[in-house]
Amino acid sequence: MRLQIALSLICVLFPKALTLKCYQYKPGLPGTCTTTQTDCPDQCTTGTIVVNTGGQQQEMSKKTCAVAAECVTGSVNLGVLKTSVNLKCCSTDLCNSQKVEALPQGSPNDNKCYTCVADDCTGTVSCEGDEDHCISTTVTAGDTKKMMKGCASRSLCTAGVSTLQAAGVTGSLSCCEGNLCNSAEGVKLSLLIMLVPLISSILFI
Repeated sequence: MRLQIALSLICVLFPKALTLKCYQYKPGLPGTCTTTQTDCPDQCTTGTIVVNTGGQQQEMSKKTCAVAAECVTGSVNLGVLKTSVNLKCCSTDLCNSQKVEALPQGSPNDNKCYTCVADDCTGTVSCEGDEDHCISTTVTAGDTKKMMKGCASRSLCTAGVSTLQAAGVTGSLSCCEGNLCNSAEGVKLSLLIMLVPLISSILFI
């Protein structure tokens, strides 16, 4: 009888142990968002993403579910477009209540990578902070395809997967280590699943 009771309790309680309650931001009126709670299978995340394009800066806060690979800190510098990501993960109920500050802007380092202006990818950009890798990415939105090159932090390059399908945008991204190494094709594939859709949405608005 005790065994039956124990098994019944396990059946009732175990599924609940597999879910985690996390805070989540949901878009509201233009420029606003609402904080709700949601069930997550793995971890909670909170963080700040900063996008700087053409001298205009936009800061976005993020609270939602996550997996370990999405808990990254680093930046991408594509010349006219710079993005920094500071995402922290945790694994207890409603642990993502705090605000995570944006990353401070890094100083130029000794690394340089090729960058693209329109269809010309012969220019260079000076990498900043911990950006020690060069990237090359082709982003496709509808019938439009755009090549982008620049600098990236190691943490962003090692966070990825080989393909991307999000919000109707597909693309590929490759990283390499070494000064101006992103002029050649066929380097090791890697992908930051959070940044490519974000960059795509900005470029194709």
